Amino acid sequence: MPNKKINAPTRPDAYTLLAQLRAGKTKSESIVREHLEQLKKLQPTVNGATKIYENEALEQARKLDQTGDKTLPLFGLPCSIKETFDIAGEEVTAGSLRRIPSPCKEDAEMVRRLRAAGAVVIARSNIPEFAMTGESTNLRFGRTNNPLDITRVAGGSSGGEGALVGSGSSVFGIGSDILGSIRIPAALCGVVGFKAHSKAIDNRGTWPQIKTSLNDWLGYGPLCRSVRDAQLIYNVLATQPVPLTDELFKNLLIPEGFPITYRQNCIKNAVEAARNAVIEKGLVSKKADFKDIPKLFLNIPKIISDEFYDNWIKDLSSSPEFGPFSPIKELFKNIIGQPTIDGGLLNWILLKPIMKSGSTKKQEKIANSFREARSKYQQLLGTDNVMIMPTLGLVAPKHKGFNRASLLDPRVNGLFTSHTLGNYLDMPVISVPAWKFCDPETGLPASVSLMCALGSESRLFATAKIVEEALN
Repeated sequence: MPNKKINAPTRPDAYTLLAQLRAGKTKSESIVREHLEQLKKLQPTVNGATKIYENEALEQARKLDQTGDKTLPLFGLPCSIKETFDIAGEEVTAGSLRRIPSPCKEDAEMVRRLRAAGAVVIARSNIPEFAMTGESTNLRFGRTNNPLDITRVAGGSSGGEGALVGSGSSVFGIGSDILGSIRIPAALCGVVGFKAHSKAIDNRGTWPQIKTSLNDWLGYGPLCRSVRDAQLIYNVLATQPVPLTDELFKNLLIPEGFPITYRQNCIKNAVEAARNAVIEKGLVSKKADFKDIPKLFLNIPKIISDEFYDNWIKDLSSSPEFGPFSPIKELFKNIIGQPTIDGGLLNWILLKPIMKSGSTKKQEKIANSFREARSKYQQLLGTDNVMIMPTLGLVAPKHKGFNRASLLDPRVNGLFTSHTLGNYLDMPVISVPAWKFCDPETGLPASVSLMCALGSESRLFATAKIVEEALN
């Protein structure tokens, strides 16, 4: 077996850069220019950005250096924004040729908060079409490649963010996460990703806006270089910031009956090392029954399709240039090499007849099963328990390999059971890279995730720092 080596990144995190800025050792313009140069150098091969704001970013950085308040929490730091977040004067395309773009009259609330905190927006980042698969590719902006190995996927749907942060082109970025869309690219690109619970961050000015119970699955947060950066950025975005603390959880909850598959042994080893690290700090290992997870997992495609299918067809039929959308016609176009939508989105659409949950009564029954599970496990975790799981059961696969593994397997797929848990149970989750545990064949790092109940975010960050130190 080959022994490939990819070096762990040594870039200074946001905390370090802020200290340098406040001490007068560097300037925002220098940091912004450095990241813009890295971005422009790698854009032709990585393709993480859909637009670069070079002139605007440098102008803002110069103003901050001249008259800015260095006490601002993100003073002078370059960041990137997911394409589904409004930026004044831009359009949200959702990565689609067929959907009529939505004009952005003003910044999304999260973007406004970042700017007010002193951050400098240098780019918008790429996504899968309609932000619905784990591979960031679409016919409008093209394919984003993994910065650690461009023959492999960067993840999705916040894949452009994973690529920009993972390549050192952006100090941090922000994304959305309804089925792992922050944590998947964070894991595959070797960075930290944090998904807040669904009510923690004001999502005005983001696409899509969900009005049903599925809104409880959708969280927002940063992709960044360290756990302490994640808390720093989260506290800028959050409606209620959380205090810094050294207090850890009391117990490490080990789920029994939970289906997990490991494609690479390094991931299993990283999870064991992470659990041992917190046990050494005094956490007590406790087991809990999670045997109802397979049934919940199998219902995920049904509730997603019921929520989005009609809107997908409507949006794909909205452009006069293309006319009404037909799944069968699109399948034929795909076969002959003339697609008008991305193949991953087409897979979701073609699965609808198979995944259809049926009557409104059946749909509500499935929705209730997730509500009941959310209540059950939030109560089980309480304030004292944390879980440490694999973020994913695989390192970044070759292009098209993630969609093949995730979209075309109708069974309980243990490669993806862990990250989806954080969405349908609406838990705060942080994914941490494990650069001490790289796959010898690809050189790519493992990633582990820590998750807890609502309201325990401070302890989650504190415990994640212990894991981060042990794995890196």
